[in-house]
Parts: sequence; structure tokens; C-alpha cells
Amino acid sequence: MTVVWWVVAVLVAAFTLVRLFGLERGTPLVQLMAFTPYVAGGALVAAAAAAFTSITAALVTAAAGLALAAVVIPRAIPKRPGARGGQRLRVMTANVLWERGDMTALLQLAKTDDVDVLALQEANTSDLETFDRAGADGLLPFRALHPAPRGRGTAVFSRHPLDGEPVVRVCPSGIQQVRATVLVPGAGPLVVESAHPCAPHPGGKTSCWARDLAEQPLVGDGPPRVLLGDFNATLDHAPLRRLLRRGGYRDAAAERGRGLVPTWPYAVAPGPLRLFAVTLDHVLVDRRIGVREVAVRPVPGSDHRAVVAELRIPTA
Repeated sequence: MTVVWWVVAVLVAAFTLVRLFGLERGTPLVQLMAFTPYVAGGALVAAAAAAFTSITAALVTAAAGLALAAVVIPRAIPKRPGARGGQRLRVMTANVLWERGDMTALLQLAKTDDVDVLALQEANTSDLETFDRAGADGLLPFRALHPAPRGRGTAVFSRHPLDGEPVVRVCPSGIQQVRATVLVPGAGPLVVESAHPCAPHPGGKTSCWARDLAEQPLVGDGPPRVLLGDFNATLDHAPLRRLLRRGGYRDAAAERGRGLVPTWPYAVAPGPLRLFAVTLDHVLVDRRIGVREVAVRPVPGSDHRAVVAELRIPTA
């Protein structure tokens, strides 16, 4: 039994080193990093069990588990909300799983949460037509749309007018992210982009995933910016952490202690997989923007849950 616990200790220690130093490359390391919170908890349980057989193996496992916990737990601790002033703006992001998400139910969610800006991923023409038939124009009349097949389309809907023409960013993977400038009353322009880096499927697509994340827009000196979307990455993935650090963003859910609330997979996913759901959907905000509340909502038919955030946009 001692050998078994030493194997566990070595595996957990190796996993911890990969996570702490951002060394994940290719399959299966990229995919496994998403489950870091579960590994942290499992490591501490394994350390307690190993203590009955091998104290040294237990200590190694416990040290690795505590190191993982140290990077995971802060996401569950609310930080100062900041920006008590500023203009209130409620945003939502939802992956609608191309033609399987219930667009009527999604519109009702947006109404209930009093959403001002809604970003969609995996939206095709049929989804957007259904959304309009459900009455989207009455709540969110201004829009920047770029529907596309096979989950490549994105869209931004807004209660407030948009400034200029939408801009479409084509990621290295071919996914098309639409960007719009929302004219927020009392706060001026806000740049909003519906983000959807490709998923890190086994094989060469993990490098494509990393490139998509690396080419997300940086904040810069212009108007405040928000990235809303299904990033196909958790905060345990080095490319997403680099985007936060270098791009000038904060993760809204982590700011409010909701950073461990999972968003995928749900609904169409097999039951056992849902036991290990992870946080792939994010609202990333410019550091000038305050975050007051964050919540997660189910979207019938989709395998993702929507993320809703109440923001405070600095006044002009």
C-alpha cells in the first residue's frame, strides 16, 4: 500500500508543479488543469488516508494539495467591490449551443435580471431569428450580429445605442468574435466583445486554443473594455491568467467570491461529467470598472450556464 500512496504523491506533486508554473502543453495536461479545484480537495483527502501507511508520502501529498488550495481558494473570497460611484450596467454572457439553447427562455432570463448588454456565443442565424421572434427587440433593440455555423458565430445585444459599425475579429481558429461600442448613458462609450476562443480538443487544437487566448484584445488607454464569453479556459489555465495580467482585466466572478461556481457542462452533458463541472464562462472587466454582483443562471438546452454581472462604469 505504501507504493500506491507514493504513486499518488508523485502524481499530485507533478500536477502541482505544472499548475504553479503554467507548464501545461498539449493533451491531456491542458484539459486536466481545468479540474485543479477537485485535485486540490482530493489531494488533501488522499494525504489524510496516506498518513496511516506512509507519513512521508502523506506530507508530500498534503504539501502539494495545500499549494493548489492556495491558488484556488482566493476565488471564493469576495474582494472590495470598488467603484461605488459610476453608472450601473448589468451584463450577461451565454453560450447557446447553436440551435439547442432555448432562446425564449434566455430572453426571459435577461428580462428577469434586467440585463443591459447580452453577449452570445455559438449563435447562428436560426438562433438570432428565434430570439427576435421571442421579443428581443423590445428589451435589447441595438445589436451587433455575426451569426455563423458550427458554433463560430457571436453576437452583442444592448439596451443602449451603439456607436459606429460593429467590428468582427477572426481568431486563429476561425471563430469570429463581434465587438461593439455601447454608449452607456452618463458614462460614455464602453467597448464590449463577445469572446469565444476555440476549445482545447485533443491533438493540435490545444495550440490553436492557446493562440486564440493570446490574441484577445488588451485594455489600452481608450474607453473601458469588457470581454464577455465562453473562454474554454478556467483561471487554472496559464493563457487565461496571462490575459488577465497583461491585458489589464479582472475576472468579475473571482472579484465577488464566485470564481469557483461552475458553468460547464450542464443539460446535454452526461450526469457523471456534471459532477466535475468547471468554470469556463467569464466576464472580464477593465480594472477601471467596479464589480458589484455576479450570478450564474441555467440556460435550458445549452451545456453552458449564463453569467450575469452588475458593473459600475466610470462616468465620463
